[in-house]
Amino acid sequence: MGAKVSTSHGEELDDSCLTDEERALSPLFCEVLVMLWKHQRSLGGLKHFAQSRPSLRHKVKKEDFCSNYSDFEYVYMTVLGFAKLHALVEEITKLNNGENFTRNPGVQLLERACGMTMHGDREGSNALLRSAPGAMLEAYQSAKASGSILDFFRKAFDRQADPCLEGRTSRLMHFAEQRRVAGGTMAPWEDVSLQPLPEDAAVKDVAGEHLRVFCNECTWLWAKKLNIGYEKAKEVRFGADDTLVTDFAQLYNADTFSRAMRARGVVRRGATSSRWEVQLEDGSWGPYDEEASATIESAYQRGAQQVELRLGPRGWQYTIDLTAQVQMNAKTKKSRPLRRVELATSPVSPDGVAAGARLTEEELGEAIRFFVEMHTLPTAPPPPPPPTSGTSPRRSGA
Repeated sequence: MGAKVSTSHGEELDDSCLTDEERALSPLFCEVLVMLWKHQRSLGGLKHFAQSRPSLRHKVKKEDFCSNYSDFEYVYMTVLGFAKLHALVEEITKLNNGENFTRNPGVQLLERACGMTMHGDREGSNALLRSAPGAMLEAYQSAKASGSILDFFRKAFDRQADPCLEGRTSRLMHFAEQRRVAGGTMAPWEDVSLQPLPEDAAVKDVAGEHLRVFCNECTWLWAKKLNIGYEKAKEVRFGADDTLVTDFAQLYNADTFSRAMRARGVVRRGATSSRWEVQLEDGSWGPYDEEASATIESAYQRGAQQVELRLGPRGWQYTIDLTAQVQMNAKTKKSRPLRRVELATSPVSPDGVAAGARLTEEELGEAIRFFVEMHTLPTAPPPPPPPTSGTSPRRSGA
């Protein structure tokens, strides 16, 4: 079931068009996706994803964008890519070794997770990785302030141009520069961006940095809900008004933080990882490619009953039924069994250091308990009271 995304003008947008996984990404990007769905037809609708929805599975080449995708699909995947980059930027920058993409694990992760590539061997590549998501949000805010959101989707993205990270960010920055306005509604970028941590950062420090960003993201979203400024929301979110504190805790609590960390790819599952396999004609088991396996695993972790995938060189549509554990060809209706296999991974270091700025389930749970005991993170609050008639006391009190 969808919730409501509040814009800076107090308008509430129904986000039921988004998947649970998309809603668990940073709320800074959810409004952009919701508004994009509203303009789907004007931007060419669904073409390549006619039987599903735009999704990121791997890097897409320029020739594919130019001929196989609609403007809507290209923009949608770009926004998703920036949202995922925002969540994974610390890991990507740490893995960026300054080599060509064929020998650069940071660029390879960017391609797998965010659907775009970059020149990691160029000076300033890590600075670009950190600034790119903010450039997209600034361009969107400038378009919203001038009432030209559809213009933003049409002109700040260009699927006929170079689809690398450098090219996409350059077009967004040019669009924002042409429409720059004072008094923007964005939270300060340093408030909602992960700061670099040393390689030997302890688990609690890694989790604490993610918690700081998540808290400020929730504050930004809450400020829009109440139609107050971001700085004002920071003042009152943990203040003396119990009504306001309880209301903020509906967004910011142990449960929502835990779900967000899993959806954003921060959590790895203990000392094992999983791989999905399908049974072949000869009875043996063959693994899905890395992107498809990750998509299936994400649906599995969310408790979804099925997920749609395009597989193979022809991009045939398949339904992955996670309840029956079968793969079905949407056209031929032929089905094959599938299975989930646990694989050994590198163990967590004995001193509790979270390698690659990622956390195991156990580490995340321990960190959450620590922050709850320190009264830094509230537990899941009771359901909010039913709305009363008249003006909300939270708005007038804020």
